[in-house]
Amino acid sequence: MAAIGAIRKHGVLLMVIIGFALLAFLLGDFNKLTSVLSDKNTMLKLDGKKVDQQYREEFDQNLSLWKIFYNKATLEESENYQVHDMTYNQMVEISMLDQQLERLGVTFTNEMIEDITAEMIASLRTQNPNQLLSKLVEFLAQNGNVEQAISIISTIEDYKDQEQAREVYAAYKAIQRFAIADKKRMVYYSLVQGSVHFSDNLNKQIAESNKTALAKLITINPTAPAFKDIKAAVTEKEMKDFFNKNKKRFESKKDSRDIDVALFNVVPSATDLRTIEDSVRAKYNRFTVATSLEDFNITEMEGVVDSFYYKKSDITIDTISKMLFDRPLGTFVEPFNYQGAVWYFGKTYGSRVRPDSVQVAFLVVDFKSTDNPNGTRTKEQAKALTDSLATVLKTGGSTIFQLTPSYLGGRQATDTTLWVEDRSTLPELFNSFLETGNGGFYVQDAPTAYVIYQVLGRTAPVEKRQFVLYSSEIKPSDATIKNYKNAANDLRAACTTAEELVTEANKRGIQIIQGTDVTSMMASINQINNIREAISWAFLPDTKKDHVSDVFNFDNKMFYVAAVRTIKDKGTPDFKDVKDVIEKQLVQEKKIQMITKTIEDQLTKGISMEQIAQNYQTTVSDSSMLSFAGEQYQNRGVESSAIGKIFNLTPGKPTAIYGNLFVYVVQLYNINEPTEPSDKFQIENMMLRNILLGRERTENTLIEGLKNNLPILDQRFLFYAK
Repeated sequence: MAAIGAIRKHGVLLMVIIGFALLAFLLGDFNKLTSVLSDKNTMLKLDGKKVDQQYREEFDQNLSLWKIFYNKATLEESENYQVHDMTYNQMVEISMLDQQLERLGVTFTNEMIEDITAEMIASLRTQNPNQLLSKLVEFLAQNGNVEQAISIISTIEDYKDQEQAREVYAAYKAIQRFAIADKKRMVYYSLVQGSVHFSDNLNKQIAESNKTALAKLITINPTAPAFKDIKAAVTEKEMKDFFNKNKKRFESKKDSRDIDVALFNVVPSATDLRTIEDSVRAKYNRFTVATSLEDFNITEMEGVVDSFYYKKSDITIDTISKMLFDRPLGTFVEPFNYQGAVWYFGKTYGSRVRPDSVQVAFLVVDFKSTDNPNGTRTKEQAKALTDSLATVLKTGGSTIFQLTPSYLGGRQATDTTLWVEDRSTLPELFNSFLETGNGGFYVQDAPTAYVIYQVLGRTAPVEKRQFVLYSSEIKPSDATIKNYKNAANDLRAACTTAEELVTEANKRGIQIIQGTDVTSMMASINQINNIREAISWAFLPDTKKDHVSDVFNFDNKMFYVAAVRTIKDKGTPDFKDVKDVIEKQLVQEKKIQMITKTIEDQLTKGISMEQIAQNYQTTVSDSSMLSFAGEQYQNRGVESSAIGKIFNLTPGKPTAIYGNLFVYVVQLYNINEPTEPSDKFQIENMMLRNILLGRERTENTLIEGLKNNLPILDQRFLFYAK
């Protein structure tokens, strides 16, 4: 009974334990339960919301947009990093804007988003189109015309499930997001600026301080050769005091690592190079005595002999281009080593002078088939109609342009002609165009339709040749790859810390790269690519400082071993982690102060400003107008930190002062007191608004400040998790 009483007493607790145990059972084990209740496997969380799937979708959309705009099938690792960075910053900014707009009582409804989208598309027919969408239209118009491209954009949702339109649709969705983000940004800033009020006291203060001055001015760069012997030094105490007073300045917004990597770039050995060359030359010798190209290709398993014709400019390797076109037809191209990467050899076997492109007009008579289930004619009916149309065209009763609108075959009515390039279509079809005179007709029996072409014109004939060209990549043998892998494993076995990795690699003559402040989504270290796995490993929760990785293998082209030298968590770093940065800054400040003292001593001795400018290879600006409330670009580039000092100088006497970056020699002619405040402080209010709100840099500062207050969990290194 006592036992039953104890169970009843703790019944709720037991039910919770049993519930968790049951959940763990259903999920598989307690480790899986832990992952459900924690953020261990969360890639990105913004303002308390997990957005992993959204991040992947928007990254793919931005990736598609980047590929289309830069005409690339795949991106370099550095470009992938830029797309990741862009996606992250966009999502963080939108999350922040949504949060702020909600507090201001603004919600972007579906109807508003539809209006923004409609306005974006409608802009394509205006003098000020959406620039991103306009570029997408240009891309689509390469395969048609602008009207057809705009039509596709206007009905883009109809294409979202079509694989061939996947990249275009994704790029469009990225552009749509940008347009919505721009609108949210505009609404937020208009509300913020409209709600700002400057007090009369602040307006009065800016009015009273808005003095102007006329001055003679010299700007001196402390890095000038004349100052190379001026040495400054700072103490440990000075650096620590500076750190304690300015900790906020050194806050890091992201976790980072210092990573050392030992690289083994796999290259062919001397034995490999000899073996590859011997193999190529032996194959070339067999080629020169082969009974035919077809027999050689069959014996060597090289596939079908290329029957296309090429002009000289089609060959991008100049040496091979000359071998193929500057020698008599039938000449063998002897083995040629191209940049240590590949061997080539071959032979020309055909030549013809022919146009590179033919212009045709066409109409389509389709019929019902497996590939065209919506066709309304049988093939026999389509053939009869085609014969009838061909007769009408040949006897001159109608033109193909008159008949085309009735037989569009999926085209727009404005698409009446196109240029067909050699090698862009079937050789038999292109050859048929060449055999048809200008103005003549040719009928093609295509799988889903009969197509009637009229040849309208052709480019000027050029010499084209047929040839075979065989290649053999110069790459390491399996034995060489194994040797590099063994060397990497030997190095790994000899190291237990980052310092040992560097020491051992240097002893063995192995290349070491040392990356500092590497963030989780970077794709390279010190411009060395293909080490993404090392970066992902360095950010795994179980990877600690001084851990050394196993050997990584990139496609048997490179082996590498990594070590984590330093782990830097976001937030305020330890003094030792920023000591070098602080020392450099304080030394620079002291040197500027010492240079200022040196120049002030020269002025005291009566050396003129003109002579000082000549000594330090700079110029004198006379009668420079300065404004206390003006911005740097309005004050001859004088730093704001120096302007305040200038307006405290006594007119008439040349004086040396310093800012954060430069030393200035100033002789004030006069200081003009400010005028009376404007009516209702209109001018002063405008000045304050311009200083605080009117510049893009101020908006960026505002955005960054709000972003820093947004709760973010960034574990995007999991994006690459296998």
